[in-house]
Amino acid sequence: MSFFNQTEDTIIDILNSKGIDRISMAGILGTLEQDNLNENSFLNFIKNKETLSIEECTEQIWHMRGY
Repeated sequence: MSFFNQTEDTIIDILNSKGIDRISMAGILGTLEQDNLNENSFLNFIKNKETLSIEECTEQIWHMRGY
């Protein structure tokens, strides 16, 4: 049994495959949950990227927050 929902599991799998470290993954998932941001929107952002950096993830979260 997973602690995360299916969308979160998929986000974790993609972030892991792109070389994002676990501490950053925890921060991303925690921020999505804490700020009530749409996990599916974030998933759509990351799923078709060839490469992905923590900076791109952070920028997307700021964008989702409306900044």
